[in-house]
Amino acid sequence: MIGSNSETVSLMKRNGITVVASNQFIRVLARSQMWIFLPLYLLVIRHVPYLIIGFVIFLMAISSLPLTLVAGGFIDKHGPRTVIIISNTLLAVLLILLTVFIFGNSNLYLIYLVLILSEPLMNIIGAADNVIISDNSTASERNSAFSIVRILQNLGFSLGPAIGGFIAGIGYGYIFLLTSVFSVTELFVYMKFLKKTAPVKGEEKDEQLNMKPDILKAFKDRPFFIVAILISLFFLIMGQWGTTLTFFWKGFDHMTDLDIGILYSVNGVVVTLGQLPVNRLLRKMDDIGRINLGYIVYLLSFSILPFFQGFTFLVLDTILITMGENIISPSINTIISRIAPVNKRGQYFTSFQVLTGMVTPLAPVLGTLLLTVFAADLGLIWYPIMILGTILFISAIPLWKKVHMSEHNN
Repeated sequence: MIGSNSETVSLMKRNGITVVASNQFIRVLARSQMWIFLPLYLLVIRHVPYLIIGFVIFLMAISSLPLTLVAGGFIDKHGPRTVIIISNTLLAVLLILLTVFIFGNSNLYLIYLVLILSEPLMNIIGAADNVIISDNSTASERNSAFSIVRILQNLGFSLGPAIGGFIAGIGYGYIFLLTSVFSVTELFVYMKFLKKTAPVKGEEKDEQLNMKPDILKAFKDRPFFIVAILISLFFLIMGQWGTTLTFFWKGFDHMTDLDIGILYSVNGVVVTLGQLPVNRLLRKMDDIGRINLGYIVYLLSFSILPFFQGFTFLVLDTILITMGENIISPSINTIISRIAPVNKRGQYFTSFQVLTGMVTPLAPVLGTLLLTVFAADLGLIWYPIMILGTILFISAIPLWKKVHMSEHNN
């Protein structure tokens, strides 16, 4: 959590944190539009069925798992800066191709292929960013460091969707054009300003430890494996915030693209303004407690959706969802960085992404399946989601007790 103003200023003066936070702002400003309006482009313009869209998103995530896992060892061996620059260069090329295909109304399978190839690169860049933040902060500073980055992310998210909703009225293709331009800008910032990172004082790496990449090493760490499994299962429910909710707002509440963009921008604004107060309010709560509390808020937010309609209600519900996000998100990265050995953070973060990546892709598949089954009354989709979510929460309680963070604290 973010502490004193002096600590925040100190963290922001560190090159890695400043560069990552700045690029996260640029990235989210552009890609939030793509994330929200890609499913709508496929549904509205290309008339792709709900379930096929969910399956494409599933393939994007699943296809990224092998490369993402192996990349962790390369991040640890060659450094996050090198991996980020290579990955970002390839990603920029793919996003430019995607823009050309969309403007050219190309075959859908070409679009699917580019999306599937892009996903692992996005995951690798995100994992390398997390390593940079971890290397530029001590264990006691880490929640604050991740919160700073998250605030910049959501400052971008407070602007991106509303801009995207406006652009969508002109043409969906321009959203992808903007994403391509910003990806090139992101690459420039990494190349020009990011210095090679090393752990801050007190977090030095043990050079005697085996630095040979071992993609299964993190999974052998029992506390890490338990935490990663439980968070992954929670993402099955929390992942309905996205494609499922976008289609629900469109089909059940009859929101326009601009309305949807504004609702997601509300999320960004509330994170930007609310992250610090939430951190201060919950400063005495441990990371596991915060994850559980945030998950409960997500469940509550989804459970009330069938009972009310209208833009004003959806704004209030979005604020409630965002409170759950504010509670849970910083603690996820913090708990992984605390468990991970200092010189294996790349492997742990990418292993975490792989494990969550085996479950999280099922969220849009589940959501779009329910949208298809309950097409006559979309409000019914939330009942099975709430039942499943409650079962997962109750089942997790005895497992959380087996996680002893003190044994893995850096």
